[in-house]
Amino acid sequence: MDRRLAPLLLFDYDRETTANDSNDIDDAKFFFYSIPRKQLLSARVEEMRDHRFWITPQGWMLMAAPGSPDTFLWDPFTRGRIDLPPGSEGFLNSDGHNNKRCLLSSPTPVAGDPSCLVLVLDLTDTVFWYCRLGGDEPWLRHEYDPSTLGATSRNAFLRSMSTLTSVDGKFFLSPCDKVVTLQFSPEPAFSVFPVNEDMSISPPDYTCFTAQLVESGADLFRVRFRFSDIRSRFIAGISVFKLNLSDKTWVKAESLNGRVFVVHPYLHGASVDPQETGLKGDCIYYCRPQDKALRVYDMERGTTTLHNPAGYFANKLKTKLLKMYSLWKYTQHMKKATLLF
Repeated sequence: MDRRLAPLLLFDYDRETTANDSNDIDDAKFFFYSIPRKQLLSARVEEMRDHRFWITPQGWMLMAAPGSPDTFLWDPFTRGRIDLPPGSEGFLNSDGHNNKRCLLSSPTPVAGDPSCLVLVLDLTDTVFWYCRLGGDEPWLRHEYDPSTLGATSRNAFLRSMSTLTSVDGKFFLSPCDKVVTLQFSPEPAFSVFPVNEDMSISPPDYTCFTAQLVESGADLFRVRFRFSDIRSRFIAGISVFKLNLSDKTWVKAESLNGRVFVVHPYLHGASVDPQETGLKGDCIYYCRPQDKALRVYDMERGTTTLHNPAGYFANKLKTKLLKMYSLWKYTQHMKKATLLF
């Protein structure tokens, strides 16, 4: 797949099984939308047909073949492959495929590099699995207790884990008025510190919102989507904050320093170079759950542009996003987008 097409929207079925469970040979064909080219494409991708896959914010995909313990990282653009330890516990082939999320501690994983860690979160239970590239260690399982991290609600903490983001080898999430870090040195260890935010910059009328963390230039940003009402029918405003670690404060950002953010609320976000991608700087490209449209928020102008690349596709299709090192996927059993870089 040509990297010049990235970032891409992927329109796909959000299924618990692969196309091998179907007699329809066309299940190997996937539909893509090139955001820079504004072009709808189709291609047969055998690896994606034959495996369950999880898209990382770094652009690589974690692959697992049904009925096999084999796991590996796969680059959908170069078709490069990095073998991982066998998933002997079968956690990648168990039920709940859509309730797991994969992240990498390094933006550029290299085979045999033990400093790069692969992390798989279970978003329905307080457990995760991890392994390192290189070495003979297997996947390791770790359970944690959210109450020791200041969480008053187990389910709310699990929802916030869906925003976990890697920055400089560590993992960050920001539930409510705190920041939680997860570091492996080599055992996993959580730490918590309170953060402040100038609430005067938050309009009091909008109390319902969701936020997604994005790493950019080794800094942590939070993109906050404010909804018009509790049913989350419309996005009434978008704000961006940068974490100032020195005074532990979320500071409102007026620009993205020329970068482009590609964001899927509830899944992941990434920062891309506008010169490499041909996208407009200081803009946020995002998809909403429950539709197939792509929206572009211009921070300088304060305006949003709507693109509908696949309006005639079936409603059961969903999106995921691929960029040069990331994928956005649109799947058919969910009405949402995922990023493939």
